[in-house]
Amino acid sequence: MDSRIVITGMGVVTPIGATVESFWEANLAGRSGLVAEDRIDVSGLPCGWVSGVIPEQVKAQVREGWGAPGRSWSDTIMHCAVDQALTDAGVGGPLARPAGLVWSRVWPGPSGSDPRDYEVHLREVAACRSAVGDDPAAVAAYLRERPLPPEPTDVSAFPREISRRLGVPLVTTRLEATCSGGLRAIAEAARLLRSGRVDVAVVTAAVSRSTPYVLSQYNQLMALSRWKGDPAQASMPFDRRRSGMVINESAGALVLETAEHAARRGAGGAHAVVGGWGLAVDTAHITAPQVGSVERVIRTALERSGTDPAGIDTVNAHGTSTRLNDLTEARALHRVFGGRMAELDVCAVKSLTGHGSAASGIVESVVAALTLCRGVVPPVVTCAEPDPECAVRTNAAPVERPVRTVLKNSFGFGGQYASMVFHRPDDPRAPRPAAAARG
Repeated sequence: MDSRIVITGMGVVTPIGATVESFWEANLAGRSGLVAEDRIDVSGLPCGWVSGVIPEQVKAQVREGWGAPGRSWSDTIMHCAVDQALTDAGVGGPLARPAGLVWSRVWPGPSGSDPRDYEVHLREVAACRSAVGDDPAAVAAYLRERPLPPEPTDVSAFPREISRRLGVPLVTTRLEATCSGGLRAIAEAARLLRSGRVDVAVVTAAVSRSTPYVLSQYNQLMALSRWKGDPAQASMPFDRRRSGMVINESAGALVLETAEHAARRGAGGAHAVVGGWGLAVDTAHITAPQVGSVERVIRTALERSGTDPAGIDTVNAHGTSTRLNDLTEARALHRVFGGRMAELDVCAVKSLTGHGSAASGIVESVVAALTLCRGVVPPVVTCAEPDPECAVRTNAAPVERPVRTVLKNSFGFGGQYASMVFHRPDDPRAPRPAAAARG
């Protein structure tokens, strides 16, 4: 029995591509999806407000194919990514047994990246207060007469819709683990598969949070990029000029199976094998990452995957472009890999896409899988002046080389840490034509 966990399907919706192939091509070309934010007044703010935004033409296609009455933008892009992943894996309903669903979603506003979302919420709260005051019974009666907003309806609708798509009940988990949530969701799905309760698991996450409320939060944390030049250069992981991160809207999805099940149904190759992972939570600081915790999850991932530091071919970094996070991650990598850091290629997808919270862990795992199957390490084109304190090896152009193993890191506020090792499968998936959007 082959109990290895393999990735057989992948899907993405990002600022640089809304199909896996277009997303991969943009990574290799170093094409940025970061643009000057023109929907929010930032005249009084200290940051050079830049966002990773899905182009309007792509948004229209996604809404046409996967939108539905009352469905939020976050759920719309998540449905698009899941549909891509299931199509890529060749998985359709009805399945023979229940399936797994592990998912995370951040900021499920009615239209997602429209800054008016939060204003609408405040107006509704004010209308309720004006109409009935603070009396709990009166507030309950007032709300009963009004339709539910997308937030609570989406939470129940999404798993129901995926269950209907697969034709079976779901074993479902919704994760909230900040920016480490994507890797944690993959680990949770792998555990579920190894338990034998399901044969197939869908992992997905989405984020859409470009609102005044979110902007004010990140500004108070001094986390946003203060770059005032070309917006495409605003996210520069491991560069000495880096000044903060850029947030984005994005979604990613994976289909995971045991290798035995994938072979039995004739899946036609895998994108990657999920090796070991390391997860940790510490309470040392709510936002500042700790070198020891990063080192610990990396070493745990290596140990559980049966890989020593010499066996890692490349690192897919968390790489947020904040001064502290990049330096902390780099120092932990130096502790683990020592002198190998001079030759170990590091990629940082957020240099082009910006940061998509939990969705980033899944979207960047797609890059890790493609690196394994295609034998190419994407460049980090915005790291033009490498920080000598970080001393990590990034490249200005794609590097073609055999890649057997990739280390993927994801860390988040609240002391959340995750690292995972991916292995090259015995039967790596050949490129497939991108599925056309439904209309």
